[in-house]
Amino acid sequence: MRKVILYPLLLAALNAFGHAGEVHTYMGTVTTVHDDGSFMIKKTDGKTFHVDVADTTKYLHADGHVAKPAEIAAGKRVVVTISKDGKTASTIKLAAVKKSQK
Repeated sequence: MRKVILYPLLLAALNAFGHAGEVHTYMGTVTTVHDDGSFMIKKTDGKTFHVDVADTTKYLHADGHVAKPAEIAAGKRVVVTISKDGKTASTIKLAAVKKSQK
């Protein structure tokens, strides 16, 4: 009987830690840019997410050309790849600008 109770608890514990060390990608719109270069995005699911940046963070345009950190601004659509630490952006890709906005 003890094994029946312990196995579900063990599985629940393993699932809680199962995602550690994975790379995650988030899509959304920049809502706020902070002085340290970090920023907030509103994800496609409506939730907000804080994005930390580092000296190693790569900034790209949708076409793959290099972008500059200063191009991150409120209203910009981005795709952010978070490194395995779960906090810091490894790559930030800015969405293409609509032709009517050029």
